[in-house]
Amino acid sequence: MRYLIEHETVLEYPQTVREHHIELRLAPRSDGHQRVLSCVIETEPAAELASYTDYFGNRVDYFCVIQPHSRLVTRLRSEVETLKENPFDFEAVPPAEECEWLAKAVRHMPSWNDFVLHRSLLTPTAMKLAEAVSCAFPRQDRERPLLDALMDLLAWVPTVLEYRSGTTEVHGALTAAVLQGSGVCQDFAHLFITVARSWGIPARYVMGYLDPGVSEAGAAMATHAWAEALVPGAGWVGFDATHNLLANDHYVAVAVGRDSYDAAPQRGSFKGESAGEQPSVTVMMQEQ
Repeated sequence: MRYLIEHETVLEYPQTVREHHIELRLAPRSDGHQRVLSCVIETEPAAELASYTDYFGNRVDYFCVIQPHSRLVTRLRSEVETLKENPFDFEAVPPAEECEWLAKAVRHMPSWNDFVLHRSLLTPTAMKLAEAVSCAFPRQDRERPLLDALMDLLAWVPTVLEYRSGTTEVHGALTAAVLQGSGVCQDFAHLFITVARSWGIPARYVMGYLDPGVSEAGAAMATHAWAEALVPGAGWVGFDATHNLLANDHYVAVAVGRDSYDAAPQRGSFKGESAGEQPSVTVMMQEQ
């Protein structure tokens, strides 16, 4: 699939601010599952952008606006070709060999230990989460393929959380969402990750875009979040617990991390008297 993506964020302040430093994780990833054909980022006021690759392999564009201003706009326009048509198209590893496969993979990429060991308010310990969950966790049967257990987990998450827009805060604690029984796509992804890590499986958070033809009818277009788990024989496989789907070529990945903090599309700091209003975000994703 080939997609044109446009993403605009508008920040407005009741009083002028200055020395505004911004980091953007908006440029889609370029890897074996997708190719970035073009990517342009513009700002208003105009600023000179620089970029680097962060610890998790995400492209980060950064800039600063020194002069006083009361409005800041960032715009992304990118064309991406996605290649992962069938997420089940891989040579499976026998269940008896999966543990060794995972151990070798992590030895080869020691940084992936972060996706097993990391705990936060967004991805707490299984013991902490169990205090909020009223039903039993799904279990991993090592005599079955890991993918089967992860598919069971994918189906389990929506039995704990109901999707309700605006019911949780950005980067809000997962236990709060579980206690109220509702959340947004970030909470679904964090719940999947938390349980997968309790099994010792590397799992990471993904921020990106989902073809609007797949998402809920009438829903406003926005960034989407899902989880990825390391599956023997397949590598990183995306699990969208919000829609109970495996990620395929209808998904465009932008940034990955241990949780949503690592993959925030935009963050920054400035000098001024007011924090301003919540950002206004407009997203368009069009199949080419």
